[in-house]
Amino acid sequence: MAISYPPYVNGYGGISTLFKKIKEAAVPPKFTQDFMSTALGLKSSSYRAMIPLLKKLGFIDQDNAPTEAYRKFREEGPPSHTMAAQLRETYKSLFTASEYAYKLDKKELVAKLWSLLGSAEDDANVPYVAATFMELSKLAKWEGGPTVKVKPKEQKADPEEDFGKGEEGTGKEGPFKGKFGLSYTINLNLPATTEIEVFNAIFKSLRENLLRGS
Repeated sequence: MAISYPPYVNGYGGISTLFKKIKEAAVPPKFTQDFMSTALGLKSSSYRAMIPLLKKLGFIDQDNAPTEAYRKFREEGPPSHTMAAQLRETYKSLFTASEYAYKLDKKELVAKLWSLLGSAEDDANVPYVAATFMELSKLAKWEGGPTVKVKPKEQKADPEEDFGKGEEGTGKEGPFKGKFGLSYTINLNLPATTEIEVFNAIFKSLRENLLRGS
């Protein structure tokens, strides 16, 4: 069964030069071999493998057009938070196995890749994968990523809590939009009498003057 290797190039020594030139040059409509040799001055045939590498890293699309990540890298780096994000995505299985893969030395990284890929220890491609990743990691800023401002969730105010509150700083009361009710407690001191007519007169007066609704 063929092994699916993470992105790598044999000429990994030219990676830092490539990205240095990318930062210096204007963003091209298409990132081509001609652009590398003329605008970037990278004429060596070893740089031909860099275009497939840039595609796998998400810096150019399948039509060779620079992506948003390409533009962000030029603005930031190196070191670049964008490079760190692209590497975490491209080498996802490596970071799943080792959260701080970029801190591993080459020997540790090769051993980790052998284990992940299930390849033999004499697999000549694995050291190239490790070296490519390490060169790219030098261009990444791993700590202190850009902060994301989260807009606080708006809470609906309780109408009763807003009662009597007006515009801030104006001292004016705002309109009350809630509901409230009134209750009464009536205490009666009844005379010491046994005549029923007296009680009837008292309760008739209460009914007519206090308890009757409008």
